[in-house]
Amino acid sequence: MSPASATAPDLKFSPTSAVRNSSRRWMEGPRADGRKTAVSINHHALDKFAAEITESILANRSLEVTEWDADGWHYTGTNYRKGDTDDEYYELMRMERVALYILTLDAINFCFWPLSSATETSDTTMRAKNGLEYEHLAIALRKAAEADDEETVQAGERGRVDDETVIIHSASAYALSPSNLSNLTPTTLHSMLQPHFPPSSLLHDDKDDSDQEDILIQYELPNLEVRCKLLNEIGRSLLQKHDGSALSMIAKANKSADALARIILDSFPGFRDFVDTNGWDGAPTSPSCEWESSKSSPSVIHFYKRAQIAIADIWAALGRGQHRSRPSSSERSTTNHAYHQICQFNDMDKVTTFPDYRVPQILRHVDVLQYNPSLAHFVDDQSELEKGGVDEVSIRAGTVVAVEELVRRVKESIISRAVASGGDSEEQSQSDRQKLIDDVSAVTVDWYLWQRGEKLDRLNLLGPHHRVRTTFLSHCMLYISFL
Repeated sequence: MSPASATAPDLKFSPTSAVRNSSRRWMEGPRADGRKTAVSINHHALDKFAAEITESILANRSLEVTEWDADGWHYTGTNYRKGDTDDEYYELMRMERVALYILTLDAINFCFWPLSSATETSDTTMRAKNGLEYEHLAIALRKAAEADDEETVQAGERGRVDDETVIIHSASAYALSPSNLSNLTPTTLHSMLQPHFPPSSLLHDDKDDSDQEDILIQYELPNLEVRCKLLNEIGRSLLQKHDGSALSMIAKANKSADALARIILDSFPGFRDFVDTNGWDGAPTSPSCEWESSKSSPSVIHFYKRAQIAIADIWAALGRGQHRSRPSSSERSTTNHAYHQICQFNDMDKVTTFPDYRVPQILRHVDVLQYNPSLAHFVDDQSELEKGGVDEVSIRAGTVVAVEELVRRVKESIISRAVASGGDSEEQSQSDRQKLIDDVSAVTVDWYLWQRGEKLDRLNLLGPHHRVRTTFLSHCMLYISFL
C-alpha cells in the first residue's frame, strides 16, 4: 500500500485547475460591465521571449535556475543532530523540521515594502524606506530554526510510521514546532526575527545644492499582528487536523501537488487567495462568499499564490532530486524509505505560476504584459492599486495566462528544433530532449523569471512593480492599515 492512500483527499476540487481556468476566463471573456481588462498579452513579444528561453535551455542543457538552498537563505537541517545518524527516523525528523520552516516562511511571505515609520529633522528631510526583502525573512527564520539543531537530547521529538500513516513530531525546543507557532505572539515573533535583520543605514541623496534628502533604510517586518495570526493558524490546524505533524499532512496528498494544495487550503484559511467578482463594485472579496461555495462559483477568480509556493518549496527542498545523506537501507525499514519520497510529487506540471509582483514586473519589462495608459501611469508612479480591485486581478490573471503560454511555446520550440535538425543527434538524444521538455513547467519558469527579475532589479534596470497592501484571512480579503 502506498503512503497515506487510505487518507487520500477528495479531489473533486482542483485548486491548480481553478487558478488556470479562472485566470484565462478573466483575460479572454467579456466582463459584465462591458469594459476591457487593463492588461493584455503581446503574443509577438511572447514568441520572441519563448525563443530566447529556448535558446538558453538548449545552450545550457537545462533551464538554469538556482537550487532552493543554493544561496544559503533557507533552512535545510544539514546540521540537525549531526552526530545521531543511527536513529532510523533521522531523515524524517529533518524533513519535518524543514517542512515546518517552509510552511512558516510561506505563511508570511507577502507585502514587505510598507514601513510603519518616517522621520523629519530641522536640518534635512529624512524619508524612511523599508529595505526588507524575501531573503532577509528567509535567513532570519533559518537562524531561528537552527537554534536547537545540535542539541543531543530533543524533548518531545518522536515518530510513528507504518503502512497507513506517518506522524513525526518535532522537538518542543524547535522554534517552529506546531505548539510554538500556535502560541506565538507578535512580541515573540518580533524578538525571534528582528535581531537577524540587517541594521538600519542612512543614504544621502544630493538632488542639488539646496535640496538634500537623507533616506533612512530600515528593516522591519510590517504588520506583525496579522502575520502572527497566520502562524497561529498553521500551528493550531496542524495540531487539530494532522496529528501535529507537517509530514502527516503532506503524506495525505499521496504525492500529488494538486491534492496537497487542496489540503493546505482546507486546513489554513489564511492561504485562501481568491476574489469574488459577483456584483463587483470595486470592493474586494465579499465576506458572504464562503469557502465551499467559492470552489464552484463562476464569479470567483482563484490565485492561491502562497499555497502553491509552499508546495513548490516543499518539492524543491525535499523532493526534487534531493540526495542528502540518509541512513542506509539496512538502518531503516522499507516503509520508512517510502516516506522519504512523499515530497516527490508526480504532478508538479499542474501547479501554476505564483502571481505576485516580481513575475509580472519582468514580463512587462520584456513587453509580454502590456498595461493600458491609465494603469501604466499608476504603476510607474508607484501609486497603490486597490486591494482586490479590477487592475490587481487583471495583472495577476494576466501573469498566470502569460506564463502558461510561455511554457507551452518553449516546449513546442524545443520539439520543433529537434525536428528541424533531422531528429536526434549525438549531442542530444531523445531521452535528453524529453528531460529538457519535462523540466519546463510553470514552476521552473516562475523561478527563472523571478531570479532574472531579481538580478535586473539589483542593477536598477527594471521599472516599478505594482503595489498593493493585502493578504488573505479566512474567506475574504483583509484590509490592512499601516500607521
